[in-house]
Amino acid sequence: MRILFVTYDGPQVSYLESLFVPIFTGLKAEGAKFDVLQFRWGDEAGEQRIRETCQSAGIGYRAVPVWRWGGGAGPFLSAVAGGRHVRSAVRAFASDVVMPRGMMPSISVLAAGGRKLRPVLFDADGLPTDERVDVGGISATGATYRILRDIEAQTVRVSTSVLIRTQPTADILYHRAGPPVTMDRFYVVANGRDERVFQPFDAQARAEVRQKLQIDNSAPLLVYAGSMGPQYRTDAMASVFAEVRRLRGDARLLVLTGSPEAATEAFQEVADGAIIMRVSPDEVPRYLAAADVGLAYRSKIFSMQGVAPVKLSEYLLCGLPVIGTAAVGDTGAVLDEGLLFDDTGGTAAAAQWLVEAVLPRREFYRDKARAAGRAQFSLTRSIKDYARALEPFRGDGAAL
Repeated sequence: MRILFVTYDGPQVSYLESLFVPIFTGLKAEGAKFDVLQFRWGDEAGEQRIRETCQSAGIGYRAVPVWRWGGGAGPFLSAVAGGRHVRSAVRAFASDVVMPRGMMPSISVLAAGGRKLRPVLFDADGLPTDERVDVGGISATGATYRILRDIEAQTVRVSTSVLIRTQPTADILYHRAGPPVTMDRFYVVANGRDERVFQPFDAQARAEVRQKLQIDNSAPLLVYAGSMGPQYRTDAMASVFAEVRRLRGDARLLVLTGSPEAATEAFQEVADGAIIMRVSPDEVPRYLAAADVGLAYRSKIFSMQGVAPVKLSEYLLCGLPVIGTAAVGDTGAVLDEGLLFDDTGGTAAAAQWLVEAVLPRREFYRDKARAAGRAQFSLTRSIKDYARALEPFRGDGAAL
């Protein structure tokens, strides 16, 4: 079975390389061969890096520039015009299945003919239309929202399988799409990471990273890895870090992000203790492993019901317990294991937990976090989840 993955990405995100390429590579053993059609913007160096990553994994790759003029008009028109690029890629790669990720790729796939072109595997990517209302500034009663909701429902209806990250997403999309959609069309898949890449490393490797950062091995180090935006609650991260510094003046905060300028502004109140960096995806695991706790806050808004934070799996596999929001994502087991301090406990109590409970038993927590990560968020689990979602295509015109 040959699958065309259609995605829209800016230069600040690396999900294609860090999340999807390992999963697609693992699915070869399940008889699935992937190619990528990426609508993107950014410099040519970034495109070349992605191309080389895909080629080294045996994944075909095509890039299409996104029009950035006219506010949201340019990207929307890029998506509509993208139908011809989808059709061209399907012919070039001899694709059996088309897999759009999120709303903009769905527009392109529908414009290309949808199910009439090829069977559709829809990666709903959470609830992105509702996220635009929650944090993107569009109106829930406006034309843009209604159009995107209609596209979402149409894509669910024409899809053979729909990939989701949380069960509440299935309930929401099912009721929105209506008949003849049934619940067995939805498949919860894990955002698993390769445990050989995301790992605690050894004491020497962790010490080398801290030396590079000019941080003492005994100093508490908090880390956040990810995007910037109001939904990530940088105010809460800054607050808990300030509380940790009140208990331990040598504490430091490491922020790994593709948007260092935005991070500098967001963390200006704790700037004297923060280290803000942009690093390549392959460097991230070593920096995470050198820390003592990961930060994973999220706003408790409607759209976050569809989110399973990728950073949670990264933190745990690298041996980090977590301070963050238990209400977002599949966190029940991690909470029960005592590896997640929920934000409902308050920042002062979270700081006390890190300083008085975690740091004195750092190796215990490192081993426990690693074991939980391997059990719940491994790449192996993701591959099994995706393989399950591919089963219906065996009888849907897609050849193995």
